[in-house]
This record gives sequence, structure tokens and C-alpha cells, in this order.
Amino acid sequence: MSKRFIHSINYMRGLCMLGVIAIHIGSVAIVNPSPNLGLVAVLEILSRFSVPAFFFLSAFGMFYSQPLQQPFIYTEYLKRRLRTVFIPYITWSLFYMVYVSILSHNFNLFQPYSFIKTLWYGLAMYHIYFLVILLWFYLLMPLWRPLLRVMSRKPWFSFSLLFAVNMVFNFYSSYIWTLHSPSPLLQDAFNYRLNYIVLHYVFIFMFGAFTAEHFQTITDWISHHALLINIFQAVTTAGMLAAYYGIMYYLQYDPLSAVFTIHQLSPIGMAYTVSTMLFLLYWWECRPVPSFIHRLFNMLGNYSYPIYLVHPIFLSLCTGLAAHFHLYLRAIHIIIIYGIVTILSAGYAALINKANLPHWITICLKGK
Repeated sequence: MSKRFIHSINYMRGLCMLGVIAIHIGSVAIVNPSPNLGLVAVLEILSRFSVPAFFFLSAFGMFYSQPLQQPFIYTEYLKRRLRTVFIPYITWSLFYMVYVSILSHNFNLFQPYSFIKTLWYGLAMYHIYFLVILLWFYLLMPLWRPLLRVMSRKPWFSFSLLFAVNMVFNFYSSYIWTLHSPSPLLQDAFNYRLNYIVLHYVFIFMFGAFTAEHFQTITDWISHHALLINIFQAVTTAGMLAAYYGIMYYLQYDPLSAVFTIHQLSPIGMAYTVSTMLFLLYWWECRPVPSFIHRLFNMLGNYSYPIYLVHPIFLSLCTGLAAHFHLYLRAIHIIIIYGIVTILSAGYAALINKANLPHWITICLKGK
């Protein structure tokens, strides 16, 4: 028997996609000589849950469709997942490599070493490294399933311990770990560690898997602890903002350095991601959802993957036009660009979803 479609999870995909676009547009806002700190806080700080949340949602989808009690055939599973992720990854990476090379009038990306490095670490465009990490999670699926079985025996202890260990690892990787190697291969492996080392996101991934396996139990617990969930969200949100403004005020960080410091792998960033997942599950699974919210976020959730793949094109076109006309990008312009990029990306997703394209093209463009 097929399981019911969980709309709240699909809404979360849509919201996280909006957050990913916000982060990338925030990179435009923050390079202004006098950036709007409040707008940067929304785009670059409060949207930070979006990237790790997609690992939560990916794990949820994997384990909801193939729970632990069902037989697991690794080769069949991998074949499906590679079609969904690997083929679009290669297609879009090659496209962005050509796109960037044409714009820069420089085709050095296609030199053998640069070509392999770009594909291996997900460097074709700033957003596509996510698929590299996701592919590693898929390849290591035989590890995650037995691990989840063990953790499910004592979930409170297991996940508390994993969160603490993951937080220490991320802190060390983000703020302490340095390497200066004469070997270019080793130096690249270190410099791009965030693009492939799954340990940075192992807690949120396993939490997504656990949520899929025990969805009804978790949502029942959430519905009975609404006050705690909302307070947790308020505290972590305040913590993110306090950390962002605090290091600028007390440590004299500039906004760019503050954003690079208060990210999703920071201790408060990890807590903020967990609280946001619980908060959204409460409001979108345990409470009635207005019809317009359902229509909007269900549509965005359905189109989230094509939107994710294509949105850098529209963002680069908008910023390119602004540069061509010597437009100083104030806060209102950034907000308008955000709207344009989102609408055009959603329009593209709707178009390829409805177009009668050959099957191999749809697999290349959106994995199915």
C-alpha cells in the first residue's frame, strides 16, 4: 500500500527553495558599499536553515519511500537516485561551465585538471555543490540504514549525542582547521571540504530519516508541545540575530565576515535549523493550513528542484542588466530582483513540467 502524500513536507521544500534563492541574492546585497543590515539579516541569516533543511527533506523522502522494515536492494535504489540526481548534476554542471566560460571569454575550465576538479567538487556554479553532498549521502545509504536502526532504540540519547558530536566537528571544520600543503590535490580536498564531506550535515540528515520512520509519533509529540516548539524557535531566531549583530558591534566584523561566521554550521545555526524544522512541522502538519498557503507552497514544492537548478541564470541576468545600466542596487532593487528571479524560475519549472519533451531530456533537466 502506498503511503499518503505529506503536504507539509512539500510545503517545506517550497519554503526552503525560497530561502536558497534569498541566500544567493543576499550575496548581491552584501557587496554594496553600504548594505542594508536588516535586509542582509533576512536574506543571509534567517534563511540559513534552507540548505541543511534540504538534507533533512532528502533523507525524509528516502526513508519514507523505503522504510527500514522493507527489503532494500542497493543497486536498484542507487540506479533510481543516480537518475534523479547524477544525470541532472552532470547536465547542469556542463551547462554552467559553458555559460560561465562564454561570459568570461575564458575556457580554462575545460582544461583536464580544472574540468575534473569542477565536477568532483561541484564548482560549476555556486549552488550545485549541494548535489555532490547528496550523491555521497546516496552512495553511503548502506551505512545510514543500520545506523538509524541503532539510534532508534534510544533516540533521545542517540540524537543528543550525535548533535553534540556534529556541532564540535562543524565548529572545528569551520573555525579552527587549517592546512597548507604543497600538494594541489590535498589542498583542494581541504579547501572544498564543505562541498563533499557529509559529516557536516549528518545530524540533520539522520534526523530527517528518523522523522520519516516515526512520522506519526513525532507529529503527535510536536502537537502536544506547541508552546515549547514556538519558544525554541523564538530563542534560536533571536540567537541567530544576536550573533550576527553582536559580532559586528562587539568584534567589529564587517557584514560579509559576519555572514561567513554565523552560518548554518555554526552552533546556533545548527540549533536554528532543528527548531525551524519542528516549527514548520507544527504549523503545517499539526495545524490547519489556509488554502492560499497550500496552493502557493504546494506549487513551489512541486517545482523546487527545477527552480533550484535554473535560478542562478536569472539572477546573473538581473545583476548583469543592473551593472550594464550602472544601477546602484538599493534594498528595494534587491527585493525586486528576488521577486523576478523567483517568478521566472517558477515559470521555467512550470513550462518544462507541462512541455511534451522527450523522456531523456526531462531526465537531464529535472531528473524524471
